[in-house]
Amino acid sequence: MNLIDLIANIHWIPVIVLTILSFVLGFAWHQPFLFGKAWKRENNPTNAPVKINAPLIFGGTAILHFVAIASLSALSAGLGAMVGFTNGLFVSIAWVLPSMGGTYLFANRSLKLLAIDAGMYTVVFSLFGLILGVW
Repeated sequence: MNLIDLIANIHWIPVIVLTILSFVLGFAWHQPFLFGKAWKRENNPTNAPVKINAPLIFGGTAILHFVAIASLSALSAGLGAMVGFTNGLFVSIAWVLPSMGGTYLFANRSLKLLAIDAGMYTVVFSLFGLILGVW
């Protein structure tokens, strides 16, 4: 399959909907009742005040999620729930986890933090692959 065919296979409305849903799932994932306390402790063990650039963080994340979900749509759209789920799971385990893992090793970040962050993307891409497979 060439690039033109892949781009033509993207279902843009689901990509937009799932990009928005990725923020909802990320918000829930980082709540204290799930992984929020551990994530915060691993990222900021001294609990020092942190200044963030919210427009850059949220805007950049939206663009990056949009690109990732559009790519997953190109590979999975209309191929069925199991193909979409498997594609999302494979992308997470074969590309996302190793890429994040290498970065986390060089940044001296904990394996616990890697499990929380990569775990979220494994759930997100597997679920979104399933949805894109049937949409």
